[in-house]
Amino acid sequence: MIPTTLTLISILLAATLFSAGTGPLELQAPVPVGEEPQHHVVFQNQYVRVMDVVFPPGYVSLFHTHSADNVAVTISGGRIRTELQGQQPTESEPVAGHVSFARAWYTHRIINIGATTVRFIDTEIIAAPPRANASSTGDELQGHKLESENDRVRIYRLALAPGESTGSRTRAMGWLEVTVRGGRITRSSGHKRETVGVKPGDFLWHAPGTAPALKNAGQSTYEAIEIEWK
Repeated sequence: MIPTTLTLISILLAATLFSAGTGPLELQAPVPVGEEPQHHVVFQNQYVRVMDVVFPPGYVSLFHTHSADNVAVTISGGRIRTELQGQQPTESEPVAGHVSFARAWYTHRIINIGATTVRFIDTEIIAAPPRANASSTGDELQGHKLESENDRVRIYRLALAPGESTGSRTRAMGWLEVTVRGGRITRSSGHKRETVGVKPGDFLWHAPGTAPALKNAGQSTYEAIEIEWK
C-alpha cells in the first residue's frame, strides 16, 4: 500500500513530537509541582513547603508548574537540561551547596543528562509568619555570610569549623536550616541542649522568636544554608 500524503504528514508530526526517547514535548499537560513524581513533599506548615527532589541519571521530569516563590539548595550536583515552556532549553551543572531563588509562576521540566544523581531541597515561600521581638539579624551571628536578599527572604551561608559556635540571639522571623555538609552539631536553646548527627539534605524549621545556638561538635566543617523569611 502506498502511503497517502495525510499518512506521511502524520508520521512526520509524530516524529517531531518525540525527542530522543524523552517522550512527548508539548502534549503533556503540566501538573502542579507537588504532583511531579520526583518532587517529594517532606514538610509543610502555613508558611513553608519543603520538597526533596531527586533526579536519577536519565530522568525526564513531567512539565510542572511552580505557583509559589521558592529557594532551591543543591545537595548533590550534576548536569541538567531545563526546558521552560515556550523557550529554548538551557544546560547547567549545579554543584553541591549552590542556592538560587525563583519567582513564581513558571512551568518547566528538568532532564538529568549527566551520570550522577542530582538532588535539591526546594523550599516554597507560602507566607510570612508574624514578626517576633528580636535581638539580632542573621548577619550578626558568627559564621554567617549573606548570600542574597530580596523582598521575600534573606539567604545566609553558615560555615562552622570544628568547635566554632554561632552564639545565641533571638531572630525575629521564621527560618529554615538546610544542611549542605554534615557532621555533628550541638543545638542549645535556653536550658535545652542536644547533640545530633546531621547529613546533607537534612533540614529544620525554626519558628519566629526562637534563639538556638549552633556549635560544631564534629571533626570537619559544618555548612548549611539558612533561609530567613521577611
